[in-house]
Amino acid sequence: MKLVKIMGSVTSTIKDDTLKGFKLLMVQTVGTDLDHAGEYFIAADTIGLGEGELALIVTGSTAKHTETTRGKNIDAAIVAKVDKVNLEK
Repeated sequence: MKLVKIMGSVTSTIKDDTLKGFKLLMVQTVGTDLDHAGEYFIAADTIGLGEGELALIVTGSTAKHTETTRGKNIDAAIVAKVDKVNLEK
């Protein structure tokens, strides 16, 4: 899993039928300081999050194992909202 911040949404009017009904979000990985670390992904939102929220995503074939993404052409899926991160310093 990757810790990400939701940066915005992606609109696609012409797409594969297996992507219809999914909200696509632009996400960026964050480091332990919860600041942007650089890598961007387009992820299918399976739980209903919005811009600015922290989330966990799964990528690759693992992204196709949720109830809503099984059998779909999904390479990254948002699978959890992150409410808090506790780190010992």
